[in-house]
Amino acid sequence: MTSAMPALTIAALMALGKQATKKVFEWASSAPDMVRACGEVGRFLNDISAFKKGRKNKNDIMTSLECYMKEHGTTGKEAAASLLEMVDSAWRRMNKAFMEIDRTLLPAVNVAVINQARVIEVVYYGGNDGYT
Repeated sequence: MTSAMPALTIAALMALGKQATKKVFEWASSAPDMVRACGEVGRFLNDISAFKKGRKNKNDIMTSLECYMKEHGTTGKEAAASLLEMVDSAWRRMNKAFMEIDRTLLPAVNVAVINQARVIEVVYYGGNDGYT
């Protein structure tokens, strides 16, 4: 998971006003599976995009895609396909958690987690880096 996702979730909650209750902040601060899954979506899609664009510096640490390639002895395309399957799995976990969550948390969670994952999907649509 990208280390920034729990912090980004808290930052998104701070902009919500009355919907950002103490209960919502406590939930987000515990880094529940929904937040971790959102982080996985961001991490994997970012790493796939960087690999496709060849935007890795020599001194950068290994990406999740490169770790997968090394661990499983696969090509970059095979690793990217596997990471996309992991992205699908993370989305399933987010959707499951969303269906099971305390209903009083829903408006805030939708904005702070689900919408962030949606934006990540748009930014990295098709393995392209629409951000940089």
